[in-house]
Amino acid sequence: MRQRKISAMPDRRNIFAELDVQASHRRLLRGVLLTIVMVCVVSFVGLVAGSNYTLSRAVFVPIFLGIAGFSYWQLGRSVQRSAAILIIGLWLATTAVTILFAGVHSANLLIYCFLIVLTGWIMGGRWLWGLAASTIALIMALGVLELAGYYHPTPRADVVFVTLTLVSTLVALSFITGVTYSSLTRERDRAFTMAQQLAEQNRIQVVQSQIQVQRERDLKMILDHVPAAIASFDAQSRLRFGNLRYAALFGARPEELVEHNISEYLTPEALAAVSEPWQRCLNGEPAGYRRTIRNPLSGEVRVFDVKLEPEFHQGRVAGLFAHMLDVTEKVAAEVRIQELNETLEGRVQQRTEQLEAALDKLHRSQEELARSETKAALSTLIASVSHELSSPLGNSLMASTTLLEQGKVFYGLVQANRIKRSDLMAFVESVSDGTDLMQRNLQRATDLLDNFRQVANDQASEQPRVFDLATTVREVVDTLAPSLKRQPHKVAIDIPDGITMDSLPGPLGQIIINLTNNAYLHAFEGRDNGVLTISARLDGDSTTLSFTDNGVGIAEDNLRRLFEPFFTTKKGSGGTGLGMGIVENLVHKTLGGSIQVQSTLGTGTRVDMRLPLLVPTAPARV
Repeated sequence: MRQRKISAMPDRRNIFAELDVQASHRRLLRGVLLTIVMVCVVSFVGLVAGSNYTLSRAVFVPIFLGIAGFSYWQLGRSVQRSAAILIIGLWLATTAVTILFAGVHSANLLIYCFLIVLTGWIMGGRWLWGLAASTIALIMALGVLELAGYYHPTPRADVVFVTLTLVSTLVALSFITGVTYSSLTRERDRAFTMAQQLAEQNRIQVVQSQIQVQRERDLKMILDHVPAAIASFDAQSRLRFGNLRYAALFGARPEELVEHNISEYLTPEALAAVSEPWQRCLNGEPAGYRRTIRNPLSGEVRVFDVKLEPEFHQGRVAGLFAHMLDVTEKVAAEVRIQELNETLEGRVQQRTEQLEAALDKLHRSQEELARSETKAALSTLIASVSHELSSPLGNSLMASTTLLEQGKVFYGLVQANRIKRSDLMAFVESVSDGTDLMQRNLQRATDLLDNFRQVANDQASEQPRVFDLATTVREVVDTLAPSLKRQPHKVAIDIPDGITMDSLPGPLGQIIINLTNNAYLHAFEGRDNGVLTISARLDGDSTTLSFTDNGVGIAEDNLRRLFEPFFTTKKGSGGTGLGMGIVENLVHKTLGGSIQVQSTLGTGTRVDMRLPLLVPTAPARV
């Protein structure tokens, strides 16, 4: 359709060009007629002014004017008819004047040149050659007859008449020549413009053709890679197009099946199965069916849902489109669902019995848990014990291992009889320091076990005592020193002496240990210059204990979940997610204080705890 429109455009241009030529010829004829009138007037004036004026010569002037008038009258109806009347009439009138008067000596012979040029410009080649041949034959005949003495023309007209006739005729010839040149120039420019337009049209058509070819390639690529078999048939069930997936169903390539009737590559059984919906689609009704196909090359059996859509052209079915979707897995799932549905009642009965047994067990568990408040948090307490004992037991293990190694070295020196007093003193000092470290850590582990045992029994594990906050914090940090010195980070204590508390130093120590371990485990990851600053200030009957680090900070989402049990970003890397939950319970419920955490990513984290100087007389249980 697009090509037919493009090819039709030059025809419309030809029509416009033809209309333009007619207008040009009409303008030319008007100028010629005006020139003829002028020539007639000038010739008549010259004839009258001449010395040999005759009525016979003057009578041709109105004849010429009449011919011009009749031609002008026909000009409004047909340019060709007006030109024919003018050319034939003037040729006949000029021939009569030439024969009656001067013959080949007549100045009117120039009119023949004028008529030949006008004929060639307006009437075309056949008229041009016909008129030129007739004129040449006439002049040659007159010349031969005059030479043979059979023809005796009258004397030539007066000089004034001849001169005016020649000048007028030359002016007419010059006019036609000028108009001809101007028209030829315009036609040349118009032809050049049309050539450019046609070249641009050809370029656009080539580009459109390339785009169309690319679109066809893209469409073929898309259809060959869609997860379905697609085919197009004509009204006689001949394959017009099939993608790769369609042809592969029959172990062939698409080009091997094109133009073949479907009956040529379907088995008789398959053809009988699809004939009814196929015929309905060819009758104009969409149809569909499910079909099982065995690949002739691999032998694999697949199930397809086939949809048939009729193609209409001018109200009649011109073909159909087939869309085949592989539903093998879907059918298998449907079969499994059907099997499950068939056994659903039995499985529901089995699950009901299991749920009833579980419900009975749940009721018994609820009755047992109702007898004790702490049973509801038993698993959390057990996890907390394992988490809190890891630090003192690890420190004790490290100290005992160090003492064992140093004992082996000392024993070697004794066996070699190379013992010196300095070696003995160093060994005694190491044994003393290691023993002291193990004693303090094992004592702390014992205190932790006592604390959790008493908490589990819903009793306070310790009696409140008076202690200095700065001294207690330094003691706790000192117990962590063996494990902390393996890291490049450091703990800075900025607590003034004299902040005296009558509280529970055991839970306070647990808080200090958890927050310190958290900073080393989370805050300083990827850094080698971490600093944890522990500071405090006195505020009336309470103190604010702060832990500030210059670490990586905590994301907003993680900050909201900081105190959730078992929430950690280090699962599998040493984190249990219990530390901050224990800290919150100790601060709120055991020490009767409050805790607030502020953090900025890339800058660090600050934990502020507001603790009363005097612990509540009946501290809440953890």
